[in-house]
This record gives sequence, C-alpha cells and structure tokens, in this order.
Amino acid sequence: MLQEVYSINNKCFFNGGRSNKFALFDCCMIDKNLLLKAYSLMSQAKSMADTYEANRSVCKYVHSTSRGHEAIQLAAAFQLQPHDYVSPYYRDESLLLGLGFTPFELMLQLLAKGNDIFTGGREYYSHPNYRGDDKPTIIHQSSATGMQVIPTTGIAQGIQYLERVSSPLLKKGPGGQLPVVICSLGDASVTEGEVSEAFQFAVLKQLPVIYLVQDNNWGISVSAAEARAMDAFEFAAGFKGMGRIQVDGSDFEASYDVMKYVCDVVRKERRPYLVHAQVPLLGHHTSGVRKEFYRTNADWSKHQQHDPNPKLRKKLLEKGIAEDTIQAIEQEAASVVAGAFKQAVASSEPDPLTVTDHVFIPSPVTEEKGEREPKGAEKVIMVDAALFAIRELMEKHPEAVLYGQDVGKRLGGVFREAATLAEKFGEHRVFNTAIQEAYIVGSTAGLSAVGVKPIVEVQFGDYIYPGFNQLVTELSKSCYLSCGKFPVSMILRVPVGAYGGGGPYHSGCVETTLLSIKGIKVVYPSNAADMKGLMKAAFYDPNPVVMLEHKGLYWSKVPGTEDAKTTEPSKDYILPLGKANVILRAADEKINGGESCAIITYGMGVYWAKAAARQFDQRVEIVDLRTLYPLDEALVYERVKLHGKCLILTEEQQNNSFAEALAGRISGNCFSFLDAPVEVIGSLDVPAIPMNTGLEKAVLPDAEKVAKRLEYLLNS
Repeated sequence: MLQEVYSINNKCFFNGGRSNKFALFDCCMIDKNLLLKAYSLMSQAKSMADTYEANRSVCKYVHSTSRGHEAIQLAAAFQLQPHDYVSPYYRDESLLLGLGFTPFELMLQLLAKGNDIFTGGREYYSHPNYRGDDKPTIIHQSSATGMQVIPTTGIAQGIQYLERVSSPLLKKGPGGQLPVVICSLGDASVTEGEVSEAFQFAVLKQLPVIYLVQDNNWGISVSAAEARAMDAFEFAAGFKGMGRIQVDGSDFEASYDVMKYVCDVVRKERRPYLVHAQVPLLGHHTSGVRKEFYRTNADWSKHQQHDPNPKLRKKLLEKGIAEDTIQAIEQEAASVVAGAFKQAVASSEPDPLTVTDHVFIPSPVTEEKGEREPKGAEKVIMVDAALFAIRELMEKHPEAVLYGQDVGKRLGGVFREAATLAEKFGEHRVFNTAIQEAYIVGSTAGLSAVGVKPIVEVQFGDYIYPGFNQLVTELSKSCYLSCGKFPVSMILRVPVGAYGGGGPYHSGCVETTLLSIKGIKVVYPSNAADMKGLMKAAFYDPNPVVMLEHKGLYWSKVPGTEDAKTTEPSKDYILPLGKANVILRAADEKINGGESCAIITYGMGVYWAKAAARQFDQRVEIVDLRTLYPLDEALVYERVKLHGKCLILTEEQQNNSFAEALAGRISGNCFSFLDAPVEVIGSLDVPAIPMNTGLEKAVLPDAEKVAKRLEYLLNS
C-alpha cells in the first residue's frame, strides 16, 4: 500500500514506516510552469506507451515503459544539472524525457535504428548512455537488474577523490556547485548481493550518491510478499550513515519536494541517501511479459487508482489551470509523439559493416620504447618490477589510484606487491577494501568515467569469480554498447598459478575463462622487464586490462625461474600489448634439416620449456606470448610455419582450454606447413590443484613431462 504524504503549514511529513516516525523539511512552492511541463511530459509518456501498444508488430524489440513511474522520474530529472551523473534503469523513459531527450531520440533506440544516439541500434529501449555539456552524464546501462549500482557508486567514489585532490577533472556547476550522482533501480533488484556491496562502500566512505528505488511491488511475476522480507526503506536502515526517506512516487509535487530536498542535502553534505518511492505499475513488465499473463483484475484496478497522470491533472485544475489548456497540452503531446514515431519508423537501419566497431578504443601504445636493459641498472624480481612501475605511474599521474584487499599501508599486499605505496601516496590513493570482489571490479567503470585511473587487485585467481558479473556485464560491454563513449580504462591485477602446496583455492589459472569474455585484454608476463613494460602499456590503454601475475615467478624462488629476475628497464620503458617474443631460437641447420619445433607458451610454461629444451641441442624454439589477448598471431604462425612442428604449453587444465583453442587456430592457418599434428600439454583435468605437494606435482606440467612430449614430437 502506498504511504501517505502529509503537508501542514508548508512542512512535508513523510511516513517513516513501521516506526511511525516522520521526516520533516520545508516544502517548496512549485511553479505552475513546472507543473505544466511535468504534465506535458507525462502526457508524452502515456501517448508513447499507447503508441507502442497499438503498433506491436512494428515495436518488435522487447521494451518496458514508465507508466505509473512518471511522477518520481520527472521529479528526479528536474533536479539534475549538466555537471551531475545519473544511471537510469530500463523503465526510466520519463526520467530521460525530463532530462531533455526527445520522444524521437528515445524511439530510435526502441526500434534499434542506426541513428540511435545512445547505442546505434545495439541496446534495448531506455538503455541510454550520454556524454555532453548540456545534460547529466549517463554511463553505459545494462539490463542486469541492480548491476548498475556498483559502477554508479564508483562514479561517486571517483568524484570524492577528485574533490579531495582538487582535480581539474572534477565537473562543477555554476558558482562551483558540486555534482551529485543518482542511481535509479527497481525495488526487486535491491535483494541482489552486489547492491549491498555498493551500499556498504557508499556509507563507509560517505559518498555523494542517491539511490532512487522505485517500488511497484513486482519483480516480473514475483510479488513483493514472495521475494523480500522488507522493502528498500527498511533495508537501508541496516546501513549506518545512509540517509533514507519514503515518498508516494505517484504524486508529482510530493516527489519533487523529496527529490529537491535530498539532492540539496547530498550536494551540500556529501553523503549517501536512499529514496524509496512507492509507485504503481500500469504497463506490462515488458512487451514480452504482458500483465495479463500473471496479474489479476483486482491487482490491476488497485494500481490504476494511483496513476500519476490523472493525479497531476486534477491538481492542475485545482490550481486554476483551465480545462482547455490541459486538453491542449494533451493534444500537443499526442501530436509530438505521433510525428516522432512516424519519423523513427522511417529512419534507416544500422549498417551491418559497423557491427564490429567500438569493441576497443585504439591504444596509444604501439611501439616498444625506452631502454629495456639500461647500463648499470640492477636486476629486480617480478614483484618489484610491478611495484616500481605503479610507483612511477602514480608519481606522474595524480589521477591514478590503487585499491583492493590488503593492499593498504598496514600490509602492502599479501605478496608485498604494493609495499610502501600507501606511505608514499597517502591512504586516499592506495587503500584497502572489504572482501568485495564485485565492488572492486565494477567500481572501476564509474571511476574511469570521471577520469580517475584505477588499478585494482583481486588476491587470487580463484577468487575472481564474484567479480565476474561486473567484468562481463558492465566493463566488457561498456565501450561497445556506448559506441565508444565509455571505454573503461582500468587494470585488474590477479595473482595466479601453483607452486609449493598453495592448495585448491590459491593456485588456479583462469585465463581461459577470462578469454571467453569479449571486450577485455589479458596480459601474462613471465619476467620482470615484461612486467614493467606491460604494466605501463596497460595503464595507458583506454580499455579494461587484466594482468595475470604468476605468484611462483614473483620472487624467482622456484627452482629454474631465476631468469624471471631481469635488469630493471628505464622509467620510460613501455611494451605494447599483443607482441610475443622469441626467447630461445633453434639453430639454422636444425631448422633447415627439418629437425626443429616451436613451443608456444607463457607464464611458468616459459621456464618448463627452457629447462626441457636443454635436452635437445638447439632443436627447440620458444615463443613467449606475453599477451593472450590481443594475441600476436602473426608471429606465432610465422614461427610454426618455419618449423613445421609445434607444442603449446600451458599450466591450465588442458581440456577445452585456451591452449587447445590456439592449437585449432594454428592447425587451420598453418595446415600446409605442418609435418605433424599440433601438440598440447597442460595440467591434468581435475577441478582444482590439490594441497599435497606430491599431488600438486602430479597434476602440473614440468620440464620432464615437456621433454617427453618434445621427444615424441621431434621424432614423429
């Protein structure tokens, strides 16, 4: 049931829920012109919904409308200014109208037309993104309910950082007015665990973010009574430091008062707030899941009683607006919508040749530069090479920040990979997070959107999976679905690999899973010089980059990995992604005599390969991939064609792995040059690496196993 809103002597009292307490603040006197504007846009939204319903065969792509939610959405939109940020959800067409987008612009996305200003025909209706000087910024919006809350909270996190360092990157309004961030979501999505992660971080850091929860008591066909033990207002009480308020979201004046009050508070006091707006659902869940499939007439009638449109119409009449004026507004809205729909239907389809555009933004790093082995420089271990690279980047770029679990001042990373950085740069730039892999990963989308350059860390590859939802749903798709407006420039550091009895949850390699995601880059260095050069390139890359760092190579303590320790490259050394390296060459006479083969590998495989190659008297060439995506296919194919025989070596479990996929590509591209089938060797196909070191050894490849396979291949 909708909570009541009371007004006494221009004071608004909003029902505080079961406690029977009320929030109190001054009501504003809303100008009649604003009420007329709101009614005009409400009328457009109603006419748009009616038009879509009447033209179902034309409006063939799945869509939702804002019917029932118009009042709270317009009230929110009217508070926002061009220096602000907002993340709408899939039912927020009225919010978009309130921001100044036209019905025609929205319909282009509805019909997936080529001149859709948001995504060029790639996204659903009411899935906007926008970067311009005339409206609030809107980052990429996905369909995964609740998932936008972490990236949007990341925007507020980035804004807070820019404020603290007085960065010129911070967008401000007239008179230096600070921005606010609104994240809109449905109440059913609040039960998502990732929403809680965002709430936790927002209250911990006191971020300037407003969570606008629109509660229509439905999650598709699931009623509120079935799905939740409490509503969002009650839930927010558990997050200490979160302001919260309820409002009848079908009442425009009450909604406007609440949104103005909350935006003013957050703009001034820089703290998080939750607005719980109770609204009716007057349309279908989506065009594909229609109301008659699951809703009763009684439920439908109850919701119709709270239709914002006739409510506002009645108030206009009470305020002395003539019936003729109101009818003229309605007729004008219908005319605008009809004309826009006709124009949108006639608009051109996307050009199929553009379908692969905007997967990535081109990297500015295309050539290896700087000194890889400066004279007089000392050798460094891999973990220090990464540390020094990040230190140099943070010295040069005040927008760079580093965060993750245990990377802060007290420990500096469980592998000491961030040691001394917090002391040098301050705990506002290098800091710990809670155990929140989803937040760590997803927040980078928001930070990147405001110009902050995040470097984040997940402690072990085995623990990356809670962050996969954000990596797949938000980060990887952001550049593509925003037509290049919102690439996510970030580095995700992930220690991986087995050695010394790390056990089943600290030894995994995860490259195949990562490489199944399109829209991210994956790097896997095997020595200190490559680590430093690739870290620099990853930082300057405008796309998401995952750095897989084998913890067995960090200190060169594993026997046979001494070569992972190299001379430290110069400060300006940089190594482009996607460039493999031939680290061991076979003798020309062996190649000419057909007695050689190539090993294609990376990470710890480099050292197993080098040890095995010593047994074969210059008959083995080793190619270190260094970057798994983008892959240096040209070099790989060149070397395989030269030798005619190839072994691909990986630490991952072999079946259905990246290594096997690469073997297939090599076979297809080098078929006429091959003297034997492409061989693959990896770990045994067990679900995890056992703790016992003897069992661990039995699962993993090693130099002896590689040598046996080489002998077979060379003699075949």
